[in-house]
Amino acid sequence: TLDPLAARRPDGGLFMWSEQKTDSETIVSGNPTYANSSAAALLSYDVPHSIPWDWRVSLYTWTKGIAAGVYLVALFLVVLSLAYLPKGMFDWPLMASSPLWLWATPILSGVFLAITGGLLIWDLEHPARFYMIFTRPQWRSWLVRGAFIIAGYSTVLALHFLASLAGSTSVQLILILPGVVLGVLTAIYTAYLFAQAKARDMWQSALLPPHLLVQSLLLGAATLMPSALWLEPQSFAPLAWTLSATTLIHLLMVWGEVTLTHPTAHARLAVWEMVKGRYRVFFWAGLAVSLGGMFAPWLGIFAAPLALTGLLLHEHAYVQAGQSVPLA
Repeated sequence: TLDPLAARRPDGGLFMWSEQKTDSETIVSGNPTYANSSAAALLSYDVPHSIPWDWRVSLYTWTKGIAAGVYLVALFLVVLSLAYLPKGMFDWPLMASSPLWLWATPILSGVFLAITGGLLIWDLEHPARFYMIFTRPQWRSWLVRGAFIIAGYSTVLALHFLASLAGSTSVQLILILPGVVLGVLTAIYTAYLFAQAKARDMWQSALLPPHLLVQSLLLGAATLMPSALWLEPQSFAPLAWTLSATTLIHLLMVWGEVTLTHPTAHARLAVWEMVKGRYRVFFWAGLAVSLGGMFAPWLGIFAAPLALTGLLLHEHAYVQAGQSVPLA
């Protein structure tokens, strides 16, 4: 009664008065191949439950990662240039007067942040009431905290763009400190939002915040590469190496996540659903396509769409698999 994995699901795809709908968007108690106990219990009364967070949440984590990563990666290259690195491998990565930093960075980040906000509002049960997040905030909720973080980050991006419009190159440097703080928080706050879903054991991972930051840097480097090729060719090489390094770290973190022993049966089943179950096609396709990002210094611009697509597939597998375990 208390453990939805303990009893056996009957054969034939039927309960006593309902069907067992076992597609990628629903959850049914029990599991025919994994984590059942030896108790001679048989499920008789149950109905499928829809998975609450669909593709919009998977897409939101991806667009939010791009919005944060574009600014953070560009900022990192500008700081390297300001540090007067000796000419060598990268030959001055990105100057503070570069159009890639002054224009492409706030525009790309702002566009994807706007898409992120639209997806968040669309996913609400009552989208027209989204303003209540700001007028009647529940501060213990990371949904509310995340909304204010995104609002602060969007303000930094808007000021960055307006300063560029006014012909300034110094205001953007003043905004670096709040920009890096809010950019990092934008990238990682979803880990704390997921962790508030206490029954979703796979999401209770201390490595999720740094993993989301790595994913954001990966997405930012890949998104900036086409613009760099056009606006700032000398920045293309450091972006390619950044994409290669972050892809490798991402793949290693995924490997650790799926191979280490998990503390609960619910976490093990969620990982099984991601790796071998209903979401295995998204998971393995995402890893295979992401491998292209590791070879960005040699594949050039062709690595960018591979890395972006691969991480989108992985995000969908991860978000859906985390919700795939029955809770009742």
